[in-house]
Amino acid sequence: MIFNVQDYGARGDGRTDDTDAIQLAVNAASFDGGTVFIPPGTYILSQSILLTDRITLAGAGMGTTVLKIADNNNTRIVGLVRTPYGRGTRYVCVRDLTLDGNRDNQAEAEQVGFYCGVIPDQPMSDYDISCLRVEAHHFHDYGFDPHEVVTRLTIVDCVSHHNGLDGFTLDGVQTSIVKGCVAFNNDRHGFNLVTKSSFCILSQNLAYENKGNGFTIQNGSHSNEVVGNLARENGGDGLYSIEVNDNTFFNNTVLRNQQNGIRVRGGARTTVIGNLVRENGQKQHNTYSEIVLDDTETSGATDCMVANNNVISRGDIRAQFGIDETAGVRGHEQERNAFLANRIMGAATANVSLNGRSTMQDHNI
Repeated sequence: MIFNVQDYGARGDGRTDDTDAIQLAVNAASFDGGTVFIPPGTYILSQSILLTDRITLAGAGMGTTVLKIADNNNTRIVGLVRTPYGRGTRYVCVRDLTLDGNRDNQAEAEQVGFYCGVIPDQPMSDYDISCLRVEAHHFHDYGFDPHEVVTRLTIVDCVSHHNGLDGFTLDGVQTSIVKGCVAFNNDRHGFNLVTKSSFCILSQNLAYENKGNGFTIQNGSHSNEVVGNLARENGGDGLYSIEVNDNTFFNNTVLRNQQNGIRVRGGARTTVIGNLVRENGQKQHNTYSEIVLDDTETSGATDCMVANNNVISRGDIRAQFGIDETAGVRGHEQERNAFLANRIMGAATANVSLNGRSTMQDHNI
């Protein structure tokens, strides 16, 4: 069944608080499941819309249906649209609408665009949650923040920009797909996998002009694939991982980021293969690397493979090294890493600098 929010009193005139009316439509749909339709308009909200099992929240298109936080609301809204806290929710879809955090007209308060998940460190999960063609912008915190724990999450063709933290954060997310999404002009990272997110695929996404990294993997996240993405002109590194294991960077284009192109800090069994890594280190000439493996204060990068990458430095500002494996310090050195069949050219100091222990190299040109 389809439940039109205007039948429940929503105006969509950009002035009326439509929170209660939209929630009434959602509650009506919750008995047997259904689609809650939000026609074109700007709908002012003062608190979260809570979606329960088998609910689809559908607008008329990004920029056409807009859910916007009221001016000077200044309250904590962890998910303008979200699933309930403390229970497992299944089969929720949000599609074809814009979430507007109205950041310029808010005081500092925790405010997030889309949020789902249950309770951290508990054996419960949301299942089969999807966002399709959803825009989230100008939130004080995250655009999209699926949280502990979500299983079989799908985020496709979504856009997140001008948020105070990350565009897309996957926090405790399992067996999920993020595809065809765009993150730009966020105050931190474009895409961020944290808190043991695992078996996720990030594919065909674009991260550009974010103040932090284009793509980040950290905090125990493992067994993820970052495949066929573009990271360009971000303020940090293009692709970055720290103290995580068994992740793969494959067939990505990493272009003109301010710091390193691809940086692997500590962790084990990271695979960097078949990427185009070009003209990174734009913040300062002869300072950063196109691809670098180095250590943290607690671990070195071990048993990693860097293979079949095209690595190009050119122009007035060039990377110090095309491929750089630092030695590390006693107790957490880089070791047993393999560098195979990479094509490297144009670095300011040296195309290849390998200083780890038991390093394997072959057919790098």
